[in-house]
Amino acid sequence: MDRTARKKYIAAAIVLIALLAGIYFLFIFKKGPNQIKSQGNQASDVKQITDIELAKRPYVTLTPTADGAEIIISIENMGAFDRIEYELTYQADNPTSPGTKIERGATGTDINTKDSKYKKDILLGTASRGVKNPDRGITEGKLSLHLFKGDTQYDSNSPWDLVQAGATAATISDRSANISLKLPALGKNYWIILADTVGVPKGGSFDVKNVSLPVYGAFSIASTFPTPADITIKTEAKNPSLFAYNLADSSWQKVDSQYSASSKALTASVNGFATFVIVSSK
Repeated sequence: MDRTARKKYIAAAIVLIALLAGIYFLFIFKKGPNQIKSQGNQASDVKQITDIELAKRPYVTLTPTADGAEIIISIENMGAFDRIEYELTYQADNPTSPGTKIERGATGTDINTKDSKYKKDILLGTASRGVKNPDRGITEGKLSLHLFKGDTQYDSNSPWDLVQAGATAATISDRSANISLKLPALGKNYWIILADTVGVPKGGSFDVKNVSLPVYGAFSIASTFPTPADITIKTEAKNPSLFAYNLADSSWQKVDSQYSASSKALTASVNGFATFVIVSSK
């Protein structure tokens, strides 16, 4: 390469470098740190659901099917969030090691928060060629929600318990004994889930700000009880009132109840499984 051509290439390179430097200072360097946003999908800030006001939290129900092999998860009131994901986990009898437990579960990432309701059947076990192999000895149920709004993720972890009752009169309760139901005989056994519903159903004739947490639900395909059941819920709410929400017809009922300050428990007679909301008269 002769000296004249070499000078031309060097001059062109200098011009190109100067041009790139000008673009950098004009379009990139002038941007402050607050103007540069992450392009990833992960939240930059993780908080707990307690940082979200109750009225905006999703209302979640878990209803077992007749054979107890599946759970129907339903989520409403999702509009405050851009995205919702969940993990439903539990301990089950280990089929390959008698006397031990194994963690099982399912995840969900297919929720459209613009919908009025998300609903899905979750198999508690495995299936092959259309044949279900349900898990046995299910305990320690947990529902983990991940709620995304902008760059913030809100996490929720709530317990659920699967029990079977109804063939004879029996008392059922969650594993923390915070809610118990003294059931009459229902004619046959039903699968029942006792769970924290995370949020509150809409339409109640009370101020959501006065709701005492957690909100408990008792879910089953069983219909109205032949005779009332006695319910006891532990609470420290001041002058509490009890409301029951029937999932089948989306109806509310105020339930006559009594509160014992010594045992810090609210008792009442109820006609069926429902979401039970305790409201304090603050």
